[in-house]
Amino acid sequence: MARTTRPLTNTEVLRAKALEKDLTLHDGDGLFLIVKTSGKKLWRFRYQRPATKQRTMMGLGAFPSLSLADAEG
Repeated sequence: MARTTRPLTNTEVLRAKALEKDLTLHDGDGLFLIVKTSGKKLWRFRYQRPATKQRTMMGLGAFPSLSLADAEG
């Protein structure tokens, strides 16, 4: 059974910091934010290709140039 993920808020994204290793914050429906120890924040989207059923990850962009609202929709 899949877990229910609470969507991220803009405040959570702004305050996110990785201390010792990279931090992953899930937004739901395959969208997540990777927070690097250097402070860089990257949006990623994980999906399944319809034809091959292979799981694939796509980079969407870096925060704040790509906002939470833009990444979600």
